[in-house]
Amino acid sequence: MRALGTELAALRVRAGLTTRQAATRIGISSASLNRIENAKRSASVADVSAMLAIYGVVGKERKRIMALVEAVTAPGWLETDHQLKELVTALARFEGQATSICHFAPANIPGLLQTPAYAEAIIGDARPDDMRKHLAERLDRQQVLTKRTAPSYVAILDEGALRRPMGGSFVMAQQIHWLIDRAKLPNVEVRVIPFKYGGYSSPGDFLTLSFRDAPTLVYVEHSGASGFLDNPSGSRRLQDKAVKLAKIALDSTDSVNFLTRMAADHERG
Repeated sequence: MRALGTELAALRVRAGLTTRQAATRIGISSASLNRIENAKRSASVADVSAMLAIYGVVGKERKRIMALVEAVTAPGWLETDHQLKELVTALARFEGQATSICHFAPANIPGLLQTPAYAEAIIGDARPDDMRKHLAERLDRQQVLTKRTAPSYVAILDEGALRRPMGGSFVMAQQIHWLIDRAKLPNVEVRVIPFKYGGYSSPGDFLTLSFRDAPTLVYVEHSGASGFLDNPSGSRRLQDKAVKLAKIALDSTDSVNFLTRMAADHERG
């Protein structure tokens, strides 16, 4: 419902309509439209169909939005790898609305902090056109960290994600220097859990996204299936895990010093 609401609100704005103008044309109250856009009320298929017609949405985009309507009653929102486009679109919108984000990344550098060369190595052997599209989308998402109302962002990285030379030593050294640069932003922290701290229970890659006027969302990113958790107990467990992982990790200053040494290691390699 939250993903659908943000999509509908963005489409209304794109069409140049106020809430009152759109509601009048759809045939519902502006209060009802507000509740739909803010995920306070479910939207019927008829309502959304009318909205899309008024907003001038057709073709593949209309089909994609109507698929969201059908998925609203599903418990949680998980997709397999070949269906992730819809999830990434929703994730980018939520990142733009969040007041704070925490990303635990045990294996790879988080997408919001990747250099183009590192991202290309992660994406792999995509066709040139697809690669350019993926890179453009990823770089566009990263702008959320430097906008005027940027969220506070904490990345908790395992040392393994820093040692593995994705794309080769030069690419990795460049990537780590970029992490150091990003850590200078007032709203960004990069925290490292070094090997010397021993083992710990890792739940895998996940993000928590907190909002001013809405419940926290948890997004899990795994190789088999990724998506948003809707179950309160599962969501709460990962929020608590993020707090514990932050306590294990080096603080910001020590993490930057650690990253500096890691960059030097890759440069020697």
